[in-house]
Amino acid sequence: MLDIRIPISALFIVVGLLLVGYGVVVPASVDVPVNGTIYTFNLNRDWGAMILLFGIFMGALVRMDKPKSSE
Repeated sequence: MLDIRIPISALFIVVGLLLVGYGVVVPASVDVPVNGTIYTFNLNRDWGAMILLFGIFMGALVRMDKPKSSE
């Protein structure tokens, strides 16, 4: 039977890669003023990296979970 973590990790990896790629190609940034200082963020790239890391983490959980042998 298919472990649900496999398609979930694949989905997050693909979406993360798409967002990171889009964030690199189209560098739309958001300026956030904090205490008189303006910080600039590329939300597509940054959140794409977070989603990609979550997908890799889910994939690592699948690989670390070794099924018990039925012997």
